[in-house]
Amino acid sequence: MADRGDVEGKWLFVDDDDASAASYRDAFAEAADPLEIVVTRPSVGRELLLTGANPKGVLMDVELSGEAGEHGTGLGLAQDIRALQKSGGPEYPVIRFANILPIQRNVLGDPASDDLFDDKINKSEVGKHRDKFARRIVGTRAVYEGLLAFDKGKLEFKQLFNVDDQGIEEWLHPGLLARLEDGHSHATHIAAGAFIRSFLGPPGLLIGHHLLVTRLGIDPESAKKHWDRIASFVAGFAYTGLGHGFSPRWWARGLELAWMSLKSAENPLASTPIGERAAVLSKELDVELAGLKMPPISPGDRPWRWCQLSNEQNPPGFLPVDPRYGVRLTPRSDLAPWVDPLYASIGLALRNKDDRRLNRRDLDRLAAELR
Repeated sequence: MADRGDVEGKWLFVDDDDASAASYRDAFAEAADPLEIVVTRPSVGRELLLTGANPKGVLMDVELSGEAGEHGTGLGLAQDIRALQKSGGPEYPVIRFANILPIQRNVLGDPASDDLFDDKINKSEVGKHRDKFARRIVGTRAVYEGLLAFDKGKLEFKQLFNVDDQGIEEWLHPGLLARLEDGHSHATHIAAGAFIRSFLGPPGLLIGHHLLVTRLGIDPESAKKHWDRIASFVAGFAYTGLGHGFSPRWWARGLELAWMSLKSAENPLASTPIGERAAVLSKELDVELAGLKMPPISPGDRPWRWCQLSNEQNPPGFLPVDPRYGVRLTPRSDLAPWVDPLYASIGLALRNKDDRRLNRRDLDRLAAELR
């Protein structure tokens, strides 16, 4: 049975399936960024975590009923951990680590549990994305350590984001800064949650690799082939602040400014058709880049968003959307004003007409327009 000494400085994995949990522990131990994980059953994990154990962080399954006599869930234990942290207990990240079916039964459609977890990882995808997930797990801890280094309520934004005053003014949003300062004045995990869930994670102030390539209007295979040349262009606005190891990110506004600095660029990036985007970059980078081809279910030639419905599939897909031909979605929980709005491609929206989040006016207008 694990005790406090066993988990100090290690990750704790709370699960009710010993053999399955051990397989994930062993897999992450062999990752490029290896994790040292201690596996514990729910009853022991609850005892350790609610009596002051201080692990690097916790990987939490959703359903814990496989242990005899266990009637609680990972959601309940995560809530208890957050309450303990708010009252002065040890601060560390809590990551939801579960399969899709338990998530659908216990969580899907109910956003109330989202704020309990700093990140959410699908167990079934570990085989394909182990190293990526390991970096994300390590990244959550890096965010906590970075925030814990500041005095309570006193954040140095230039240090936090690794930008100068101009970068803070042009690339960030005052609402995010206010939320981080307010959260940090109460508890580290509140600021860390806001930092990860509304800044590092969703597209908005930062964008990930898939969306970067989409906005540049480049075919993914062509981008992969010529990435070294593209990387030289995007390096100037790469995110290098706290948690940058979470996953490669680039400043969205930095991309727009870098585009307008190109001699061949005549219009803002968002209003430039795909073919012109690829042609301009090919000329500027002295390389032949193939333009992105929009799929029939997502028409248009000015892609800027990703299809949320595609992203929610298992496994998630990355379907580009031209907002002119996209259907707006009402998020299940309010998005921060610095996070990009949600869209669905018209093709997937028509296949999922019963999804009540879809904007009916957009759906009807585009269905008639594209008929």
